[in-house]
Amino acid sequence: MGSKKSRSLNEDIPIEGQSTNSRQKIPMGGKRGGNRLSLRLKFLLYICLIIIPAMGIVFVWIGIQEHKHTMDQILNQARILAKQVVITRQWVSDCGGVMVDTESKGAENISCFFEDKDNIAGKHYRRFCPAMVTKKLSEYASQAALYRFHITSLDLLNPENKPNLFEEESLKIFQDGNQNEIFKVEFKENDEKFQYMIPLRLNKSCVKCHHKKDYNVGMIRGGLSVFFSINDIKSYLKKRNLRLAVAGACLIFITIFILLVLLNKLILKPVKELEVMANDIGKGNFEIKVNINTGDELETLGQAFNSMGANLREGRDRLKEKIDQATRDLREANKELQGLDKLKSDFLSNMSHELRTPLTVIRGGVNYLKRTIKERDKQSNLKIIDKNLNHLTHLVNDLFDFSRIEAGNIEWDFSTENIGLLLQDIIDMMRPLTDKKNLSVLYKYPGEIYVRMDLERIEQVLFNLFDNAVKFSNPGAKIYLKAEKAAGSIVISVKDQGIGIPREKQEYVFEKFYTLTGNGKDKNGSTGLGLAICKGIIEGHGGRIWVESEIGHGSAFYFSLPLSNSQLNA
Repeated sequence: MGSKKSRSLNEDIPIEGQSTNSRQKIPMGGKRGGNRLSLRLKFLLYICLIIIPAMGIVFVWIGIQEHKHTMDQILNQARILAKQVVITRQWVSDCGGVMVDTESKGAENISCFFEDKDNIAGKHYRRFCPAMVTKKLSEYASQAALYRFHITSLDLLNPENKPNLFEEESLKIFQDGNQNEIFKVEFKENDEKFQYMIPLRLNKSCVKCHHKKDYNVGMIRGGLSVFFSINDIKSYLKKRNLRLAVAGACLIFITIFILLVLLNKLILKPVKELEVMANDIGKGNFEIKVNINTGDELETLGQAFNSMGANLREGRDRLKEKIDQATRDLREANKELQGLDKLKSDFLSNMSHELRTPLTVIRGGVNYLKRTIKERDKQSNLKIIDKNLNHLTHLVNDLFDFSRIEAGNIEWDFSTENIGLLLQDIIDMMRPLTDKKNLSVLYKYPGEIYVRMDLERIEQVLFNLFDNAVKFSNPGAKIYLKAEKAAGSIVISVKDQGIGIPREKQEYVFEKFYTLTGNGKDKNGSTGLGLAICKGIIEGHGGRIWVESEIGHGSAFYFSLPLSNSQLNA
C-alpha cells in the first residue's frame, strides 16, 4: 500500500477554545436578543403588576372605610344633637315651661302663645313652651355657625314652622311607621349639608298643655330636623385621603425598591457571577471560581459550578496528556509507515527493474517461436502466451513508472512541443482499437499550441485516458477529444459515452490500485495504476487532472498544462 500524508492529532482535536468551521458556537452570555427583557426588568414589571393593584385596592378600601366611618360619626353627631334637643324639650315640658324676661335679649323676635305673665321686681316674665325654647336654641346655634335645628309638623300651629321638602317627605314616612330616623346629604350653593330628622311624639305634658281631644300620648305630632355643614369634614377627609394616597405611593415605592435591592443581592449578583464563570469556562478558562455566600440553593449551585470547573480542568489535563501521547505515538507510527512505504517503493522499483530483463528474454523467445513454429494449434497457444506476456509487461512498466513517480526519482525531459499534433498522433496510434469496436473519434485540430512538456510522459497520459475511453465505450459509440486554452493553460479533455462513474467514487479514481469493482482488478484487466500515474505526471508538469461523470452518460477526463510564455504572448 502507498502512504498518505499524515496529520498530527493536535490538528484534528481543538484544544482550549480552538474551533473548526463546522462547529457552531453557542454564546454563553453577551448581547441579548432585541426583544428580550432582563431578569431585573421582568421582576420590576411583575412586582408593579402585583403590588400596585393590590396596594391600590387596599388603600381604596381604606378610603372607603374612612368615608363610611366619617359619615357614621356625622350621623352619630346628628343623633346626639337631636337627642340633646329632645331632652331639653322634655325638661322644659316637665317644668311646664320656663319664665323668660320679655325685655331680655333671649326673648327678642319670638311670639308667645301663652298669656300667663309674672311681674317680679319690676320685670315682666312670660312662659316659654318647648317649641319656643327650641326655636331660640336653633337661632343661637345658627348664629354661632355650628348647626341648626327646626321643629315642624304637617299640622302647623305656627306658620313659621312650615316644613321644607325633605322634612315633609320625612314626616310622611314617620306617620307611615316605617322608620324612626331619616338623613341625607345635600349639595347646594357650594355648601354640602347633612340633614337629619327624627319624629317627635306626644307625652303627658304635651297632651295636658295643648288641651286637644285628638292628641294621645305616643302620637307623632311633628318632627325635629338637624342641619349642619359638612364642608370642613369633607375637606379634612379629602386631605386625609390625599395623605393616605401619598403614603401608599411611598410605601409601594419603598417596597419595590427594597425588593429590587434584595433581588440584586440575593439573586442577580450570584447569577451574574455564575454567568461570568460559564463564559470563562466556555472560553477554556477552567481556573476560575465563584464565591457565593448566600446560604441557599444559589450557594449550592455555585459550589456545583466550582466542582464542574475543577472536573473540566482535570479532564482537560488528562485529555491533553492522552493527546500528546497519541501524537507522539502517531508520529512514531508515521515514521515507521514512511519507512515501510519507502521500502515498498524501493522494492517495487527494484522488482520491476529486475523483471524487465527476464521479460525481455521471454519476449525474444516468443517472437522466435512465432517465426519458426507453423502448426496452427501451436500458433494459437503462442498467441495466448503473447497476450499475457504483453499484459505482464504493461503491468511491470506501470509498477516501474509509479514507483519512480512516488519516490520522486523520475527523470523529466522537458521540451516545447505542439500538443495539437500529439493529439493527432494518439488518434492514429489508437485507430486499430477504435476500428475494431467501430468507434468514432471526434477531434478538431486547434492549431499550433506549444507547451513545455515531457513529450513521452504526456503521450503516456493521453494513451491511458484514450485507452480507458475505448475500453468503457460500447460498439458504435463516439469519443470526443478536445484541446482549448483557458486562463494561461491548455485544457485537454477525453470524453466517452460509457457507463459513467458514480459520484461517490469519482474522488477515488486517481488513487493507486483503485478500480471501480474495488477488488484491485476490473473486468478489463486494469490494476488501478494508470490514472494514478497520469495524476503524478500531470502534477509533475504543474497541472491538474480531474473527472466529470454521470451514470449512464459517460465520463469526461480533463487535465491542464501551463502554456509557454511565447504561447501566452501570441
